[in-house]
Amino acid sequence: MGIHKFTFSPGLTRDFARFGYELYRGDPCWIPPSEEEAIAQLSPEFFFYRTPGNRHAHFLATSGKKIVGRISAMVNRELRDRDGQPVGALGFFECVNDYAVARELLDSAIRWLCDDQGIRRIWGPMNFDIWHGYRLMTSGFDQKPFYGEPYNKPYYQDFFERYGLAPKQHWNSVEIRGRKTLERLAEPGRALFDSLKEQGYRFESLNPTRIREELLKLHFVVSRSFSGFLGYTPISSVEFQRLFFPVHYAAHPEFFLFAYDDADRLCGFVAGLLDLANAVRAMHGRNNWLAKSRFFYHRRLVDRTLLHLIGKTPEENHKHNGLGAALFSRAFRAISAKGYETTVMTLMAQGSPSRRFLQELAGDDRRQYTLYEWNR
Repeated sequence: MGIHKFTFSPGLTRDFARFGYELYRGDPCWIPPSEEEAIAQLSPEFFFYRTPGNRHAHFLATSGKKIVGRISAMVNRELRDRDGQPVGALGFFECVNDYAVARELLDSAIRWLCDDQGIRRIWGPMNFDIWHGYRLMTSGFDQKPFYGEPYNKPYYQDFFERYGLAPKQHWNSVEIRGRKTLERLAEPGRALFDSLKEQGYRFESLNPTRIREELLKLHFVVSRSFSGFLGYTPISSVEFQRLFFPVHYAAHPEFFLFAYDDADRLCGFVAGLLDLANAVRAMHGRNNWLAKSRFFYHRRLVDRTLLHLIGKTPEENHKHNGLGAALFSRAFRAISAKGYETTVMTLMAQGSPSRRFLQELAGDDRRQYTLYEWNR
């Protein structure tokens, strides 16, 4: 077996990107990412590589002429643990079902991070940062996938843990079935929503026809709301808009809301989205007219929604006035009113305040995702 290390190489980049499509070929749960985006994230023009202080190395494993695995090692100058320790990242990990291949890839990436870059703490999987994809799916392989859900081969958990990577944090997603259940969960926040409006708060729907301006607002409030999250790093408004521009295809104005306080300051948001899993899967990773036609056809057939993000600014959080419950309630009532029977509360960290909105469903752990850590 050979391990090929590179930073930028047209031929190896193409092989690196294509390996994921070969590995998951025929997997009905896999949602192929855009081939165009996959190549863009490996090109010298991508924002990560142009940021001073960031460093990386890609590794491709081959057996004869066959590609059998890949991994990237990354140093994001902004990525630190809560104790201030710099953290390296293991990203784009994909591997055939052979632990020997996984071990060689992990050895190569961790050696580069530790010996060449002086890193002593490593997280994975993480592609650049928490904005561009991270975490392993560790349970939920028998569940219907949603768009934006981490997905990987089930044996990756065993490979990571056999190597000595330990869980750093877990997340869960919970599927809520039935309009009556949605309405019941929404009820506790109904009075809070009305009370906040009486106090001068206002709630404004996202306007997809002004998506650039709306994304600037979303960038502000998301950055303020999530600044205390594990692994948070700043993201420029330019990269945020590029990354989140497709949200206007999934956003439904009645359950994607911005909140403004009684001084008309943007202070919170809730992002309820249509689940575009089938629409994106139908594109097969392409971006041509036929792929777009398939996307729009399947978009009309969406039957499930996602409560993907909810947040408040630190200033608003200190008020303890129930804004989170009010936003949650308003989104769920709107989803139910539109006739959707199922929604998914997505990617909630252990200990997240959002869990309390789910009442008895909060303990549902059928879908779990894990970020792993390695220390020297």
